[in-house]
Amino acid sequence: MRERAAAWLKRALELPEVRGLDRDSPELIRIHRSLIERKPFLRDLYREHYRELRQGIAGAPPGPVVEIGSGGGFLKAVLPEVITTDLHPEPHLDRVMGAERLDFEDAAVSAIVMLNVFHHLPDPRTFLREAARVLKTGGRAVLIEPAHTWLWSRLYRLFSAEPYDEKTDAWGFPPSGRFTGANVPQAWIVLHRDRARFEAEFPTLRVRSERHHTAFLYLLSGGIWFRGLVPAWTFPLFRAGERLLGPAMPLLASQTTFVLEKVSEGGAAVPS
Repeated sequence: MRERAAAWLKRALELPEVRGLDRDSPELIRIHRSLIERKPFLRDLYREHYRELRQGIAGAPPGPVVEIGSGGGFLKAVLPEVITTDLHPEPHLDRVMGAERLDFEDAAVSAIVMLNVFHHLPDPRTFLREAARVLKTGGRAVLIEPAHTWLWSRLYRLFSAEPYDEKTDAWGFPPSGRFTGANVPQAWIVLHRDRARFEAEFPTLRVRSERHHTAFLYLLSGGIWFRGLVPAWTFPLFRAGERLLGPAMPLLASQTTFVLEKVSEGGAAVPS
């Protein structure tokens, strides 16, 4: 009954622009960019996430900042120097590039930022090896990813079309499409649950911080697939309410920010 009700609600709220489209179609980048531009509540939420990314790279050494999986976003409005990339060419992107092969020299990049991309990587180890290769010592990889919390481990299963398997021993999954290929809690699995394995396999990367945030804002915005549930002018009110919920975020958050840092070969961190 609960699943049928959720399916009915999803159909009722689905945006006409995306209804019936192949969810892995490159056309969705342009559609999503248009939706972000015309949904002020969602655009404000993206700005919040972009500020989170900017804060995460603070203290990194000088050098290029690269966004992987830029999609229809507008990070350049917050970080004008960022190099935006995705798997398909678009006028607003700087380069065509995937996470599995970063087109940079060794130790050449100051920071890598990703917004809800890591859980779509079929082989996260390949990306982590590439990140360890291209980052300068002291460089950062900042990943905003779905949170595996008491509330959202349930809501993602109800409302997301993406697979959710927190019990798998595997890092990754069989290659599939851009959006349909996923495991929602993958970042939590690799960087939290299996932290000891991560540290053993990637000794030059360390998890510098892990922060839960954003309980209900994305749901209220409707995201890039659904209609918004509240008027745009309410965003500051709901954002202020979420800040009051800070102590409860380990239970309620829909997003986690992981900040990884490249350390020296001996494992010593670079002072900020």
